[in-house]
Amino acid sequence: MLNEERVILMTRMAAFEKSEGKKNRDLNSYFRGDYVGYNVLKSVISATIAYLIMVAAYVLYNFESVLSNLYATDLIATGKKILIYFIIVVGIYSLASYIIYSYRYARMRKKMRAYYGDLKTLQKMYEKE
Repeated sequence: MLNEERVILMTRMAAFEKSEGKKNRDLNSYFRGDYVGYNVLKSVISATIAYLIMVAAYVLYNFESVLSNLYATDLIATGKKILIYFIIVVGIYSLASYIIYSYRYARMRKKMRAYYGDLKTLQKMYEKE
């Protein structure tokens, strides 16, 4: 005889495994610090590449004025200005990435706890029979 509660529980668990289970299982294999740190590092690298592309695009777009003012500008001051903007952009991007990936990890842990709770409930249902 089929237990209706057990069928409902197993259906919910199967739906979770099919939709989010594999991705969450992969995330669950990381510690929080490792997962967040790895993704923030990827974000810093991406932000660095994006910033370099933006600076290169600016220089190419204003190539004539950059070349004409090359000897008149203070290169050290310009370099410091570019470096400060770089630090600001990467800092904001890193902070946003840290917040986003911490939230994703916390949400995944909550869902996995619920899934493991459902597994324990299912095991108790089988032990009753």
